[in-house]
Amino acid sequence: MSFEPSFPRDQATLLRMLAKRAMIGGTPAFAKAKTFVLFGGSAGVGTTTVCHNLACAMGLAGHRVATVDLNPNNAGLALLTGRTPTVSIDELLTGRLDLHEYLVPGLAASLLLPTDQSSGAGGWPVAAVDRFIEQLMGLGRHADIVLIDAGNELNPLAGELWRMAQLFLVVLNPTADAIKASYERIRSLHGYSPRKVTHVLMNRATSDSGHLDLVAGMDATAAKYLNLAIESVGHVETASEIKAASRVAQPFIQRYADHTASKSIQRIADRLVRMSLSLSQSPSSKRAA
Repeated sequence: MSFEPSFPRDQATLLRMLAKRAMIGGTPAFAKAKTFVLFGGSAGVGTTTVCHNLACAMGLAGHRVATVDLNPNNAGLALLTGRTPTVSIDELLTGRLDLHEYLVPGLAASLLLPTDQSSGAGGWPVAAVDRFIEQLMGLGRHADIVLIDAGNELNPLAGELWRMAQLFLVVLNPTADAIKASYERIRSLHGYSPRKVTHVLMNRATSDSGHLDLVAGMDATAAKYLNLAIESVGHVETASEIKAASRVAQPFIQRYADHTASKSIQRIADRLVRMSLSLSQSPSSKRAA
């Protein structure tokens, strides 16, 4: 039996919340959200958990944030939040369903879009992906920052997210295999659409600074062969308590607020918010003719 959080669930409550958020600061209906994508450098590095907890940290700090699960291989965000997914990425990309209809309230009035597993990740038409990207950017009516869990597989949607995201963060672990796999994914995405800089977030770090040498090595290699800078936004320590928080569908940073890992997540969330204030919409958000 899944644990259902005590957040407001009815549609009327959600519509009132969306209307209120749209009026904050006179936010126009065409406002564009700052889009931050978290992409797993390999499977099992904890991308969904990090993404969810970063969004919760931002929401608890009073920021307007939405979390969107675009990992086609599992219903990770739904599992972490005790939700039952009612839409898949395939259905959203067909154009029959609008993502706004499936937003649900999250922690501290944040928004969530939990999705189910999808089967067509390798065959999504480019036009459908582009149309969906525009919907994502239109979430600026409801959120200043949209955090996207993009899974870890190279597919058309991941490529478009790499191209349009204001910040693209690759989540990795401090192991040789994870570092190698992460670099290969970055190389492939960069070949699809060059960027000047991408960022990495080291999860399950075993020390405060040991990961920095690993990131520096990736950066040196990328600068030499890809003309790309790789920068770290921080690290999150290993925490055995994360599984306990997941079992009761409660964010780790709320259940274990004083844990070192929770404080690291909060620091990264604060840094991402500061970075978002200095970012303009990416000029590459529109496909070149």
